[in-house]
Amino acid sequence: MNLQTNVLIIGAGHMGLVLGSRLKFLNIDYLILDKHKHVGDQWRKRYQGLTLFTPNKLNRLPGFYIPHSQGDYLTKDEFADYLSEFALHHQLAIKTNCHVLRVTHDGINEFSVFTEHGVIKAKQIVLATGAFNTPVKLSNRDTQFLQLDLEQLQKMDFKNKQILVVGDGASGRQIAKKLNDKNKIYLAQGKERNLFPEHILGIKTFSLLKWFGLLRLPKSFKIAQFLKSRDPFPDTDINNKVLLALGVDLKSRVVSVGDECITFDNGEKLAPDILISAIGYKDGFRFIDIPQLYKDNNEFDISAAEMMGIFQIGRPWQHNRASGLICGAEFEVENVLEKLNRS
Repeated sequence: MNLQTNVLIIGAGHMGLVLGSRLKFLNIDYLILDKHKHVGDQWRKRYQGLTLFTPNKLNRLPGFYIPHSQGDYLTKDEFADYLSEFALHHQLAIKTNCHVLRVTHDGINEFSVFTEHGVIKAKQIVLATGAFNTPVKLSNRDTQFLQLDLEQLQKMDFKNKQILVVGDGASGRQIAKKLNDKNKIYLAQGKERNLFPEHILGIKTFSLLKWFGLLRLPKSFKIAQFLKSRDPFPDTDINNKVLLALGVDLKSRVVSVGDECITFDNGEKLAPDILISAIGYKDGFRFIDIPQLYKDNNEFDISAAEMMGIFQIGRPWQHNRASGLICGAEFEVENVLEKLNRS
């Protein structure tokens, strides 16, 4: 496979698909690459029991129908199917099962994108891999207990195990609750978490945030900075009181991982059967082999990248609270289109 395109989009999540649909409408040559076998697999392969926390009306992709779910919120598989339908509806140019290995630049105006199936030449690149592409592991050392990250929990068919979940964000709490009925669960907590009510006066809180315009406030605004600093997420029956009532044992912050046991900051130790790292994700941009796009501390320099023709989309708080949400796709895509037109 040796192809050439104007705009190469890496990632067939909701942002990449919406951007592709707009480029097709504008008759701009584009191609979407995704490492998974099918559109939506990045959601299908995530942990069992995962649901979105935004109401279905906020998960509507531009120009498409409002997704429906069996429960109050879309499951990961329901949203994966919705993405597949969107791609099929728009007949988007997508190459799946195509893992990007390396990206170089000729120093003038063209990128070479090396994949397992050949090289693709592109004038511009959009990184639409999202915020959830490389799970962070608590430890890389060999231990007597099994260590798993968020990409290794698709089935979660554990039984009669002592499981320590490290990280009490929305994912960690959902996992602890899901596994608790057949196992002994410990949840290690770090900083104080801010959960907001799922409903206010019978209305989904996220719907109210959108209605009052808080999701679209520029990140430079003080109110937006306050929201970002607190990093709240909805309480879908995953607060401490509920977890304790279910029998989940809440632990303090983990300070070290030994060969046989985990040590918490209060000196307590635990030797679990399984350690699940739910401490978040990190950027995985090392496949971009362009040395001048990295700062002295090896941080990816997005400003320098944009000057060369590489753009990001769908990053949390890239412009506002909605930047990383499905309901932010239309704004984020138009923002990228302006940059593509200028470069």
